[in-house]
Amino acid sequence: MRHKHWFAVILTCSVLSPAFADVEVVVEYRQGVMEANGGHMAALKAIFIGGQKQFLPYAVEHGEAIAGIAKSIPDMFPPGSTHRKSEARKRIWRNWDDFVARARALERLSLDFVEAAKSGDETAMTQAFKKMGKEGCSACHERYRDD
Repeated sequence: MRHKHWFAVILTCSVLSPAFADVEVVVEYRQGVMEANGGHMAALKAIFIGGQKQFLPYAVEHGEAIAGIAKSIPDMFPPGSTHRKSEARKRIWRNWDDFVARARALERLSLDFVEAAKSGDETAMTQAFKKMGKEGCSACHERYRDD
């Protein structure tokens, strides 16, 4: 009887271990992508808030990268991808439609920023950058991320 118990424990662990490992890898991927996104936002902040205008020619690329990341956000949060290392709140999956809508809003706002950047109008770029940060990144983080 005792051997059957241990066999059941070993079998359960061997079946569940890959799932747990996959979740950890999903979280690591998601965190890496979101850190890259934060890097693009930090670079834009240096340009528009920090006065580093010599980097202005790269604003379009940063905005396009953010738009691409925003488009992929829902895919980075498959059901059950919670983990102790993750700052994602469980309410993401309870409010999935709102979460996806916020990701789509960030995508739209970042594309608006790209258009402003392509125009060369620094005032429009700065306003679009601030809006992207406030209504895109921050709006989602306030509701769906533990800091």
